[in-house]
Amino acid sequence: MRAAELHGQGWTHERIAAELHFGSRGRVSEAIDRAFAQIVTPGAKRAKRLDLERIDRLIEKNWEVLERQHVAVSNGRVVRRFVDVERDDDGIERLDADGKEIPVFEDVLDDAPIAVHSVVIARLMERRAKMYAYDEPAHSRVEIITSDAVEANIALLESQLAVNDPADTGIA
Repeated sequence: MRAAELHGQGWTHERIAAELHFGSRGRVSEAIDRAFAQIVTPGAKRAKRLDLERIDRLIEKNWEVLERQHVAVSNGRVVRRFVDVERDDDGIERLDADGKEIPVFEDVLDDAPIAVHSVVIARLMERRAKMYAYDEPAHSRVEIITSDAVEANIALLESQLAVNDPADTGIA
């Protein structure tokens, strides 16, 4: 909440990060977003419920489209492919009035709408998850290393090197 307060006062993310000891500007932005999400405004619950209902309806409609078969279309015409020639019940090829084989075609299916609607459904589900807040927030660990800690480690390493110094053992 303090990050949101400072942001409201015109502080930059960098300044807020320094003041409140955040690890990065991104962490400041996340903190501000969390603070704003906690603010309850009149009608917010009703609006959220309506949005969730809309998202559910959009998911339902996209599922319907996803489950249908789609034919490939090129230049306004359904794309078809040759599969065989027409045959009678005994498997003998049928011929047209000119004595030519009668071709049999089938529609070519188009998988592109499946890919498109899968992406749409995934995004709608992500949005719904955020609104319900049932995605577990990402956890991260920030470790601050002070110059005193660095100096202490350097001193420790130097003392270890001095103990193992080949010049002291007579080995060259």
